[in-house]
Amino acid sequence: MKLLQDNSALHAEEFSNASPYIIMFGPDKCGSTNKVHFIFRHKNPKTGEYEEKHLKNPPMARISKQTSLYTLIVRPDQTFELKIDGASLKTGSLLEDFTPAVNPPTEIDDPEDKKPANWVEEAQIADPEAKKPADWDEEAPFEVEDTEAEKPADWLENEPLQIPDPEAEKPEDWDDEEDGDWMPPLVQNPKCDDASGCGPWKSPMKRNPEYKGKWSAPMIENPAYKGVWAPQKISNPDYFEEKTPSKFEPMGAVSLDLCNFFDRARH
Repeated sequence: MKLLQDNSALHAEEFSNASPYIIMFGPDKCGSTNKVHFIFRHKNPKTGEYEEKHLKNPPMARISKQTSLYTLIVRPDQTFELKIDGASLKTGSLLEDFTPAVNPPTEIDDPEDKKPANWVEEAQIADPEAKKPADWDEEAPFEVEDTEAEKPADWLENEPLQIPDPEAEKPEDWDDEEDGDWMPPLVQNPKCDDASGCGPWKSPMKRNPEYKGKWSAPMIENPAYKGVWAPQKISNPDYFEEKTPSKFEPMGAVSLDLCNFFDRARH
């Protein structure tokens, strides 16, 4: 539901999604969106331009087969309360719980301040005095053959892992001259199911105790480190302080978004 900005010159036939409003409130359950909107348009006292202020972390809409009553209360002390079926679901401040904030920051980054070319932000560096140990072998493999392993006693070294399917039959329409010699498909050798393994046995691999990988120098504190650079702050030329955003501009007609307002309602 939108409470439109008071405009006596605006005719009903001119209502559209672009009609200027002061407050937009209500459930939005269209597509993947599911939240209760509370948005108000605030006029910048310096520029005269309007900006939408969106409620942070809005609650989800109530989706059921019953019609729900959504209530919004805005108080003169700049607080608000959002209710669904009389139960309070969200409270907060117009000055603190909306984005972008009503009041701009008092200070901003100086757009003309640039990071010096010699500014060092690396907190640590590789130790320039560190040397790779003489016994460090960078080429040592990660794994080596386990020379102490023994072939299991029940290992069937002369049995293949797969054998021709003894139950397979050559298709009746198989033509040896056109299709070549027929061979049954291979299946898992059942003799291997109850054994430790079949086929030629090889020693398994194990982690190489000599493996160290590529050497790199340890990191040390960087003596030239200056910290993370940030531009200096200056007074915000666009700063203003609005203490009473609840004093909304006059509102006239009400516009309804049927997709959102009546979604899943039952009459």
